[in-house]
Amino acid sequence: MLSAHETRQLERLAIRAASNASPAAATSLRHAAATGHGLDFHDFRHYQPGDDPRRIDWTIAARHRQLVVRQFRAEGHVRLHLLVDVSRSMILGTPPKIDSAIKLASALSYVASEHGDAVGAATFDDRLLSHVPAATGRPQLFRVLEALGAAGAGRASDLDRVLQSYGGIVRGPGLVVVLSDFFQPGLTLDGVRFLLYRGLTPALVQVVSDEELNPEFGADEEAIELVDIEQPGARIVIADRDRVDAYQQQMSALARQLSEFCSTRGLPWLRIASSTPFERVLSSCVHAGLLATAA
Repeated sequence: MLSAHETRQLERLAIRAASNASPAAATSLRHAAATGHGLDFHDFRHYQPGDDPRRIDWTIAARHRQLVVRQFRAEGHVRLHLLVDVSRSMILGTPPKIDSAIKLASALSYVASEHGDAVGAATFDDRLLSHVPAATGRPQLFRVLEALGAAGAGRASDLDRVLQSYGGIVRGPGLVVVLSDFFQPGLTLDGVRFLLYRGLTPALVQVVSDEELNPEFGADEEAIELVDIEQPGARIVIADRDRVDAYQQQMSALARQLSEFCSTRGLPWLRIASSTPFERVLSSCVHAGLLATAA
């Protein structure tokens, strides 16, 4: 799910989400370097070049002949909830959108766990599927990764319904990262509003594929067949270039809807393509305010 090289890229990152949504949401999230130098010991990890030598545990070094550094809990902690869309439309793309969403969710859970934050995860289509309630500790990270790794493609999505259901069983403070393509007819974002009402801070990550961003015609094609993967019984649509242009305008309108909703409320938002390299995905998360470079 995460390679050794990818986990090394996560060592210097921390969960970060500044929020202007409400006083309760704003105070629920720390806005600082995650490991910090707090008073509460959290865990050990292997020494990395650039680590503060004062944090090396020399007793363990002498006993086991390996350098490890002590990690401490930061003064404030995030309660991180990861909601991953596993509906049928998420299997599209090269690589599939669902794989990219799960990889990013795994990365965020790893970062949170490394810094003593509570982390939980749920998968959904038109209803909540697996759910691992948020908790701290390394065993919790393994539970979250196991749940994410077991996710399979489900039915059609219903984000509004699912997010309202999740808000009914979880309340703030906390950060809820929703990873989805947000492909739902008549999407109102009422579910996201309900999360805010419950004192939670939503962060929206739209995962799309290159094919969805830029449908391609063959050299001799004047039209292409479009099939609604979430409605297998629906009729096939023959789309000419004008209809594809209209579709791309709808994609842009959806991105604007999500972006404007988040920007007016001070919430993290980003859109990534499933083909985006992992390092660039992390950079996008930092730029969006979802991750920060730890001191």
